[in-house]
Amino acid sequence: MDSKKIFLLPIIISIIGHVALITVSSMVDLRDNVKAAELFTVRIAQSEPQRAEEPKKEEKAKPVREKIQPQKREAKPIPEGGREDTVDLGSSDMKYAGYLATLKKKILPIWTSAEAYRSSEAGVVVILMSINADGSLSQLLLTSSSGSASLDQGTLDVINAAAPFNPLPAKYELSRLHITASFRYQ
Repeated sequence: MDSKKIFLLPIIISIIGHVALITVSSMVDLRDNVKAAELFTVRIAQSEPQRAEEPKKEEKAKPVREKIQPQKREAKPIPEGGREDTVDLGSSDMKYAGYLATLKKKILPIWTSAEAYRSSEAGVVVILMSINADGSLSQLLLTSSSGSASLDQGTLDVINAAAPFNPLPAKYELSRLHITASFRYQ
């Protein structure tokens, strides 16, 4: 019976030690202060209504929001053997978090100074941008219209103005990265 206790005691201690290590390690955050993804959101305060002369009956027509056709910038073919990946700009995927953060920092100042940002319209514009390994903008598509031509075009203009972007890090081993982004105007 003593020989069983000699072997059983280290096994029990090992199991308890492993359970304690697993429990403690699950409480440690290894993300090095990476913030969760943020959506671009714009809140526009409503200005006081301005009094204007009543238009004549002939001129009274309801304003119609222009529908915009998705704008396309044709993508160049990727080199043979090249790899691509797709990610959302608001993704918390650790692999792309650093690159997406620098991309947001480059887009945000241009976006907040854009005319579409300052208009009193509301909507959500969803775009798909493709960035080559060298940081150049390969493709820009409007995937979901806000219903307002000025907001849609303003968003596309912001992305074009922000390009070119930083080159894709070599560790990604990608020829092109496709990024979907939502721009919310409120």
